[in-house]
Amino acid sequence: VRLATIPKGFRRGMLQCTQFSLDHPPTDGITSVRFARTSNMLLVSSWDAGVRLYDVPSNTMRTKYSHKAGVLDCTFGHDTHAFSGSVDRTVKMYDIQTGAETVMGTHEKPVRCVEFNPTLELLVSGSWDKTIKLWDARTGANVGTYPQPDKVFAMALSGDRLIVGTAGRHVNIFDLRQMVEPEQCRESSLKFQTRCIKAFPDGTGYALSSIEGRVAIEYFDPSPEVQARKYAFKCHRANQAGVDTVYPVNAMAFHPTFGTFATGGCDAVVNMWDPQHKKRLCQFQRFPTSISSLCFNHDGTHLAIASSYTFEQGDRDHPADSIYIRVVSDNDVRPRAGPGRGPAVPAAAP
Repeated sequence: VRLATIPKGFRRGMLQCTQFSLDHPPTDGITSVRFARTSNMLLVSSWDAGVRLYDVPSNTMRTKYSHKAGVLDCTFGHDTHAFSGSVDRTVKMYDIQTGAETVMGTHEKPVRCVEFNPTLELLVSGSWDKTIKLWDARTGANVGTYPQPDKVFAMALSGDRLIVGTAGRHVNIFDLRQMVEPEQCRESSLKFQTRCIKAFPDGTGYALSSIEGRVAIEYFDPSPEVQARKYAFKCHRANQAGVDTVYPVNAMAFHPTFGTFATGGCDAVVNMWDPQHKKRLCQFQRFPTSISSLCFNHDGTHLAIASSYTFEQGDRDHPADSIYIRVVSDNDVRPRAGPGRGPAVPAAAP
């Protein structure tokens, strides 16, 4: 990927990572960063009620549209359309080429998550009203509403599979083509509230993070031999003056080629992990404040990092919201069987 006027100090072929921040970031808490499926356009939602589209190579904000209240999630369609869900309870579609906005419909409470399946042309929205709704992205019509056990906190797509994490530590796995009932109903293997779910690139499972500094590696196949491979581990923790401090793991992102993944927490740190060899590959330098969202671009050469206070310590002065773009080297994301640059991940974490 050729970078235009950014970043400072970048040299073609240099091995070390380099990083730069996007101009004109949101003015209130960043909730989601999403790269386009085939380009380096970046979609960003935030509590300032805006959804912004950035052209990363030129470091410019290309366009912006708004809801009536904070926007909790956003995603791309086929790179020509954006979708978003808001505290104002609406699900919106935005035509990037024409600037046309369409309210596809509403939930009874704030919309927490949106995901798009390009094969079925379906948008999925999950809400604190304890429902999942499916929308035909071609017509904007609601094509199904499905009750959930509790408020929807996190969602991810793995092909035609939908993974839904709700309050009460419920995890439901659906086939989008047969949504009458879940394929599987699970309870999170982590003891505290689910914060983020991301699917493996190879379609075999997902990672789930919690507010209590842990990540679980899970597999779809219910057979005992496959389930025996799942594990959980502790991360985003610090010992300060003999006191252990545990931070929520707000964000995760899988590398599209190598299957390694990044985690970001309220400790303002991003770690890279190799789930196959159960190792931490590296830790990036500390960011100004909490990591609220992460996303790799389509070829895994760039990682978008939202540094945005998530009010885990209440209302207080905090650094301004920022979006960093990290130019990633293979050395930081390629799996390796030998020693990593951090502690080994335990096979299980109680």
